[in-house]
Amino acid sequence: MKDAERASKTFDKIAQHFDKTRNRPWDEVVEFLKEIEGRVIDLGCGNGRHSLAAKNLGLDFVCLDASIKLLKIARKKTENEGIYVRSGLKKLPFKDDSFDNSIYIAAVHHLSNNRVKSLEESKRILKSGGKILISSWAREQDRWDLEGNESDINVPWNKPDGTVVDRYYHLYRLDELANDVEKSGLKVLRKFRSKGNNYVIAQKN
Repeated sequence: MKDAERASKTFDKIAQHFDKTRNRPWDEVVEFLKEIEGRVIDLGCGNGRHSLAAKNLGLDFVCLDASIKLLKIARKKTENEGIYVRSGLKKLPFKDDSFDNSIYIAAVHHLSNNRVKSLEESKRILKSGGKILISSWAREQDRWDLEGNESDINVPWNKPDGTVVDRYYHLYRLDELANDVEKSGLKVLRKFRSKGNNYVIAQKN
């Protein structure tokens, strides 16, 4: 099954419950959004909480996600003021140099392969000088009981009705994430870990 198809099926199943547990934008994302201007794309927007933060800061925004149900929630949350696009993350349906800046939050880790290709796509659609904030769950967290270099796992989502839905993750170490960003041709400006997540801020030259 392709990653976009799997993500669509997975997150369509949990969209309503996911939204109820994901109300607040991450501080790290809001701080990044405060420092940028222009048109921003939210890659893997989920329920739109970070797009809403962009909206509240006066930024033009585009929401992109593989899950149609999450996109509908994002559209409602942001009062239909953005552009909403259903797409996977490995081939983005935009022309080169379409966006001033980008956020790619907690989504690249759902790709089972071609993660660098997805990062290359995120670079392609950025204008020269544009910045991107990328995050993933941190492999370095103590919560993971993994052997050696093991980093690909399924994490269960427990719905209120007792249904369990597995979500695929590639657990990045911080240096690995930064290395993949560099392989894509983006220039790493900063890398850091915060609250169980790894972050990279990068720029298109």
